[in-house]
Amino acid sequence: MRYPAVIILMFFYSFNALSQDKSINVITQPAWPPGSYVPVRIEIRNDGLYEFARFYQDLPQGFSVRSGETAGADFYWENNQVNFVWVKMPKDKIIRISYLAKADEALKGSFRLGGTLNCVIEGDSRKTVEFGPVTIRLDRNAIVEENLEEFNREEAAAVNAIPIDTLIKKELSQKVEFRVQVAISSEHLTKPELEKRIACPLKYDIKVLKTGNMYKYQNGAFPNYKEASAYLAGLKSQGVNDAFLVAYRGDEQISISLARTLTE
Repeated sequence: MRYPAVIILMFFYSFNALSQDKSINVITQPAWPPGSYVPVRIEIRNDGLYEFARFYQDLPQGFSVRSGETAGADFYWENNQVNFVWVKMPKDKIIRISYLAKADEALKGSFRLGGTLNCVIEGDSRKTVEFGPVTIRLDRNAIVEENLEEFNREEAAAVNAIPIDTLIKKELSQKVEFRVQVAISSEHLTKPELEKRIACPLKYDIKVLKTGNMYKYQNGAFPNYKEASAYLAGLKSQGVNDAFLVAYRGDEQISISLARTLTE
């Protein structure tokens, strides 16, 4: 099987975000052995980012990804895109997230990865930070420099820190549903205006939620993760790359992981 020859990955790279004292570091080794998982760690310096945020990176075909530390975010690996989505950012000064990525053994040469942080500031404005490409070599003679057993222990500890009652309690008195959020804008848009903006028709009526001066545009109401994911994949195949899943229990937005626990 042949794969595209270019992707983007970064190591010890920092991009100043939003102001001089906010930055992102993506840390990984400069040479990757195809066929082996390599850790990718991201550090987001947080100075007042306490509302919605989404960090994502695109990878080409031929890569596999596993979740690591999420810092309370919902993690997605769909359509060759790594996503960390926070309903509200944690208050830690440094937010640390991570994942493991593996290049298929058939891949050769150099690959590159870029990334984007979208966030809402104090409910009034949306900020987007994009950081540029750094090349990583795929080298069959390279070795994985970090002990993956230690990596896995760290991530297991982070998961186990979640209160078990939160994970297993099933509150059936309120309906849980999954939606696809297709856009965030400072403008109030009608459905035709939104479809023109994203260059894609929407199958369902839109639901508009206002947070501060920002409008969230959501489409569809699905009883389970599988149906919602299928609709999301269809939108992304039509170029709506900023779309992602959200979940609600009644009027309360909840994490995707909790919604899946309550519905599966």
